[in-house]
Amino acid sequence: MKNIFDVFKNKQTTLELLKSIAVGLLSNAVDFLFTAVFLYAYGHEHYAGFGGVFTGTTIGGAEYSPTVSVYITATVIGFISAVLVNYLLSSVFVFKYGNIGKSKRGFIKFVVFSLIGLGLTSLGSWIGYDLIGGNIWIVKLIVQFIVFIYNFVTRRLFIYNVKLIRDDENTINL
Repeated sequence: MKNIFDVFKNKQTTLELLKSIAVGLLSNAVDFLFTAVFLYAYGHEHYAGFGGVFTGTTIGGAEYSPTVSVYITATVIGFISAVLVNYLLSSVFVFKYGNIGKSKRGFIKFVVFSLIGLGLTSLGSWIGYDLIGGNIWIVKLIVQFIVFIYNFVTRRLFIYNVKLIRDDENTINL
């Protein structure tokens, strides 16, 4: 059995992973910002300023939790914004063979895998926030970490992989 850490012996893979982390952090910042803007726009009468969305500070100190539908909608808006940023940066900056993903087929694969990631994000958010009752932002961080691993693996193997051009037999056709 191959050691999972053998992949890091390849400098190109390690570099792509580090760049992916940087792009992921930027994408997460976009995600958090758009999520917070939507939550504030919907519940501004409850929050003590925009920062209250992050800190939970409300007008009069009364506890406020947005409904699940508002939270999920905000999560979806943030996620879609982050996916667009991530696609552009992944194609240009992260992957050595980023030009492969710049095709119509590459973009469709990116969107399909991102929609699966969105499903994982929404499911994880619902479980963490609604069922378990966790803090919105801690749940979001945990879910995003899990989805980051999924995203890197699927993009590296199925979108930005030069072998896909040369090996139609094992290519995922979408």
